[in-house]
Amino acid sequence: MSSLFSDCTAATAFSRLPFGEDVSKSISLGPDSNKYNSANYSQTFRNKAYSEKLIDSIHPDLNTHAKLFNNAAKVYADRPCLGARPYDYSKKKSANHYEYLTYAETNAKKRRIGAGIIKSLNDNQYLNLDLEPHRKIANHLKDWKNYGVPNYLRDNNDHVIEKSCSFILSIFAVNRLEWMLTDLACSAYSITNTALYDTLGPDVSQYILNLTESPIVVCTIDKVRALLNLKKNYPKETKALISIVVMDPIQYLDPSLYGLAKEFKVELTDLEAIESLGKANPIQELPPSPEAIFTISFTSGTTGSRPKGAMIPHRSASSYITFIACYEPQAKRSDIAYIFLPLTHLLERETSAFAFSTGYSLGFPQTTVGQTGLNTFSIMVDDLRVLKPTYMSIVPRLLTRMESLIKEKVKQLNPEEQRKVNKIIQYKLREQAKFDGSAAYDANLDAYPPYENLRKFIGYDRLRWVQTASAPVAATTLAYLKASLNMGIRQMYGLTESGAAITCTGAYDAQAGTCGSISPTAEYKLRSVREMGYDIDKLQGEVMLRGQQMFKGYYYNQEETDKCINEHGWFHSGDIATVDENGRITIIDRVKNFFKLAQGEYVSPEKIENRYLSANPIINQLYVHGNSLKSYLVGIAGIDYEQGLKFLNGEFGINRIGMSEEEMLTHMNKIEVKTKLLHVLNDNVRGQLNGFELLHNIHIEINPLTVERDVVTPTFKLKRPVAQKFFANAIHKLYEIEQSLFAETKLGIAKL
Repeated sequence: MSSLFSDCTAATAFSRLPFGEDVSKSISLGPDSNKYNSANYSQTFRNKAYSEKLIDSIHPDLNTHAKLFNNAAKVYADRPCLGARPYDYSKKKSANHYEYLTYAETNAKKRRIGAGIIKSLNDNQYLNLDLEPHRKIANHLKDWKNYGVPNYLRDNNDHVIEKSCSFILSIFAVNRLEWMLTDLACSAYSITNTALYDTLGPDVSQYILNLTESPIVVCTIDKVRALLNLKKNYPKETKALISIVVMDPIQYLDPSLYGLAKEFKVELTDLEAIESLGKANPIQELPPSPEAIFTISFTSGTTGSRPKGAMIPHRSASSYITFIACYEPQAKRSDIAYIFLPLTHLLERETSAFAFSTGYSLGFPQTTVGQTGLNTFSIMVDDLRVLKPTYMSIVPRLLTRMESLIKEKVKQLNPEEQRKVNKIIQYKLREQAKFDGSAAYDANLDAYPPYENLRKFIGYDRLRWVQTASAPVAATTLAYLKASLNMGIRQMYGLTESGAAITCTGAYDAQAGTCGSISPTAEYKLRSVREMGYDIDKLQGEVMLRGQQMFKGYYYNQEETDKCINEHGWFHSGDIATVDENGRITIIDRVKNFFKLAQGEYVSPEKIENRYLSANPIINQLYVHGNSLKSYLVGIAGIDYEQGLKFLNGEFGINRIGMSEEEMLTHMNKIEVKTKLLHVLNDNVRGQLNGFELLHNIHIEINPLTVERDVVTPTFKLKRPVAQKFFANAIHKLYEIEQSLFAETKLGIAKL
């Protein structure tokens, strides 16, 4: 197996990690507590590569996020570390190349920024020692060693609250080199940080600032006005905020904002000035303990304007870096990771931390300050063509988009090239499906220019694998992309509470679509959920997780913490999984996402959505809705524009050149067209679903489930109550006006 631990020459300390079989396809039954030796719980599953006990770090001396980076800074000092495309603020355009800081330069800047943050806050004219977070600033150099040591207070409901962390720094920005520098500075100086999301509205932002009592926000220049408006509109909730540090040169800040900042008692400066201050007033690093809180990651679930803040300690960060390192190879000098997924969420924090811990260069997306209406996919492809990375993390919806783009590119080849490229792809699909680990490389085939150009078209010239998580993705999509782009795909599963991804497949697993095996840093078991039809006898049930990679609890929310973590330390994920013979899990449902139809049948919409999306590449989004007064289900479906045109042409001979998206959707939502499409969709899931679980009517849009509509979270988890309200008119039409498009029995089983 190619991994950090199988060929370790650079960092000799890493070689002490116990290492066994291929961790991507192994399973072991671990010990159980007495309480869970019942018919409701499975045995405990561990990774067979090291089943005697759980791994918690690469090496005992590298058990925090800060120590892992410092180790990398020594080992890879002269390697490129953080890279960005230089940005012209006047022309609002990024250069066509990347420039890098070395690991040594990154380490030096990190120290100067960390020292500058502490010095600037202590010198802040608005520091008020009557406020607890401001007292923490004043006492930071004295108290930092106590962070992580149990130090409890109780709230008004007599719930225990952990208070043993520093003042909290908030980061409010898209992915930037400066984002990572700020994060590393916090880590090195025992400063807990959190993130505000671009997509969360002011209500959630003020809630997070109020809950964390954050005195400082490091942000991009376009966020300053929004933050000052929060100070104006929510003075009580944001009273602790006294410093805004801009990642961009402050000379480009609107001068009128200085007056507002003074009015609301906030100092404005930029990161360059903070670094200069730290250089002039150096402070020795304040290394955190493993139990000190590294970051508070606010889950973007369905909790509305009051998201839960998962406390991620340094030992969790060390564990999740160790987990990724068990599956993915240590970097060669020229290897590059593209840091594309939002750093506001924990998955990219996890995968980027692995990258810098093991010697990769990290390339960040181009700067887009002050630009609106940008296409995320186009920005990504533009960056990829310049950066040419070795690996990246990507979400399923973009993989689906990439599949459509590649298929369209193949269609544009001349007939002979198209025939040969499709023949190569089919060959690779057959070879990769034979056994795990088959890359199906063939020098003669891979050197065929039209086939090679598919990789170059995306910017994947040098790419070896991508990794994906956060939502279901069709197995056919994964298989096609592996074959057409000659790359591996690692599929992962995890939650914010598990330190992001905690399972992973091999890059070339023959069975696409699973989420892989459990990390050596954790263990899991299944709980029967028989009311939903899931039983451990069939190796199906709710995933329960435990281990050093897990979070510490929810910040200032002991009640929710107690709900999901039992007395034996098992975290109830709420995710329903099935387990194969190799211990690989596949997420198929959610515990609470079910309802009853009029005929009394229980329905799990998430399971149905997953089945339809996996079996029907023609749709890329689906929201399934049921009404307890109705006997059948309806849905809101997303379809790609090109896929819609192809369906209309193939089934109805409609092939108008230049048809707009609106015209295409008008045709797609005609009764006869939807009926035909539903026949296709339902035929592809027949045998996987019960009759009452089939859709009887759908409303079709290009991209109905967007963050802007607030019907999905920033990680694209569906907010069902919000979606129900948003699509109320469409649902009313489907049920009350158009009704079922099929004849049905009294049990709601479609007669097709």
